[in-house]
Amino acid sequence: MVERVLIIDTETTDLEVDKGQVIEIGAILYSVKHQTIIQQASTLLPATSNPAERINRIPVAPLVEMTIETAQQGLLMITKMAQMAEFVIAHNAEFDKKWFGKSKFADMVLPTLLDSQGKPLRWVCTCTDFEFPLANRPGESLVNLALAHGIGVYGNHRALTDCQLIASLFDVMEDLQGMFAQATRPRGRYIALVSFGDKDLAKKAGFRWHPESKTWERTMAEADIHNLPFAVELVSEN
Repeated sequence: MVERVLIIDTETTDLEVDKGQVIEIGAILYSVKHQTIIQQASTLLPATSNPAERINRIPVAPLVEMTIETAQQGLLMITKMAQMAEFVIAHNAEFDKKWFGKSKFADMVLPTLLDSQGKPLRWVCTCTDFEFPLANRPGESLVNLALAHGIGVYGNHRALTDCQLIASLFDVMEDLQGMFAQATRPRGRYIALVSFGDKDLAKKAGFRWHPESKTWERTMAEADIHNLPFAVELVSEN
């Protein structure tokens, strides 16, 4: 049985770690057992520019004025929340995870999220690992998932707001523990062996196009590949 998880979301200045940085982190310590929020925190990080302001709506001025000391206080609370969690949860976890332990702010590196034993927490993705009962298709956007389950969407595209949407989804699930049992099964990264004409089959099954390798890929449990209408190839195991 899963007791507590840490829900995480980041806002960044670019899609790639070597080109941008994290400028905001939102986090919620969530009780799976009681299906309720325990703690929540959000912090900006110092930065001199925000090329993605049109998307994340974070003005440059507060980033410039943000002190390292204030940012560290926010990060300390988030890292302490991580120590009380068993998993890190994010929507598109592959994106959020890559910034921790790598992204720099004010010449400091964003810390890796560790459990109470000092080991890196395992990341689980609400976009690819969970099966929500009213989802229209695998890989649904967070906003569409929320709307499909009768959850109102409000506010700007900010880190804590997205964390709260995930928490609201968990709140209304009838068998959240069962969903976590499914979502935390051992997984592998698979390539869809489809022709160009069958690419819509891969897309519908939640696979994403990777232009650098020209492949449709998805992380999923081995038991679930038998339900796919096409063959796949294992790339790596998680």
